[in-house]
Amino acid sequence: MCFTLQETLLHYYTHEALVPEAKTQVAKQLVLDIMSELQNVLKAKHPEMPFSAMQLGGSLGNGLPVTSLERAHVLLPLSLEPHLWTFVPGQETILNDPQFWMIKRVNLEYTARGSSPWDRFMLGGYLSTRTIVESLHKTILASVNWPAIGTVLECSVWPVVAPEDLRLEVVRQDFRVTINILPVAETKDVVLLAHTHSTAPAENLWRRSYYREEMLRLQELDRSDDGIRQKCLHILRSICRQRPGLGQLSPTHLRQVLLHVSNDSSDWSEPSMADRFLQVVEELIGYLGSGTLPCYFNERVNLFSRLTEEEIDEVGYGLYQIFTDPNSLLAK
Repeated sequence: MCFTLQETLLHYYTHEALVPEAKTQVAKQLVLDIMSELQNVLKAKHPEMPFSAMQLGGSLGNGLPVTSLERAHVLLPLSLEPHLWTFVPGQETILNDPQFWMIKRVNLEYTARGSSPWDRFMLGGYLSTRTIVESLHKTILASVNWPAIGTVLECSVWPVVAPEDLRLEVVRQDFRVTINILPVAETKDVVLLAHTHSTAPAENLWRRSYYREEMLRLQELDRSDDGIRQKCLHILRSICRQRPGLGQLSPTHLRQVLLHVSNDSSDWSEPSMADRFLQVVEELIGYLGSGTLPCYFNERVNLFSRLTEEEIDEVGYGLYQIFTDPNSLLAK
């Protein structure tokens, strides 16, 4: 049987791009149970570290359709005293990189060091992400009886050993999920995630997250014109997950390109799905060719800055294959 690209995309969205709702709910409940156990351990082992209630992030947390159960995100918000800590935008730091903010201890002349429970994680007058993550990692690795928790929840749970990663690997009979635990600092409309990547140029960097703004804007646009931007997002995420050559394209990259294309194209109705899908792929190829993907909310941020030339070439080649022959790549 021959299908148009439009028919192929709709079929792919329905049968390939989304995890069945029943399975999603099982996974969500399992992650929530593990999150609850972890929250109790942190309260018992680190009463001096004031965390707000842990939150489920990503698609599992916001109730949107889920593309994959391979990863889940748990947010661990720090409770920072607003009169003792101030958020420094990336362009105002010594790095002059708008992606990476810092959190500075203030009023030390009026409040002695130690007045904040977070002072012991201070490095050079700034809150150290590395110190916080390493402390949490030791607790997760050594102070939690994961085999017992796994037995109760009918799964296997174990922490990742790498000290810069706060991750749990969870295996059930019917699926496997990696839980990323993300320390978060928030003020007003700014959300910062602890950045402890091995190549980070400093130990006290916080990465500005635009996830909330990205999703709210996509939902707002789709509501205003009954658009299919989020459907395109799910299809693209599923394709990138299934094809190793496209693994370097993150959901953030895809959301941002969809927002950029939305500025150029007004017709996002379902009959135009094939045209919009190819347009998004073409735009991605163009951004990769220049090595720059400007952030929709801050054009000074290059979202491709951490990709190597080899990774850019590999992703570009994979996208070119999709653009030139999409049906053969999407059809089973």
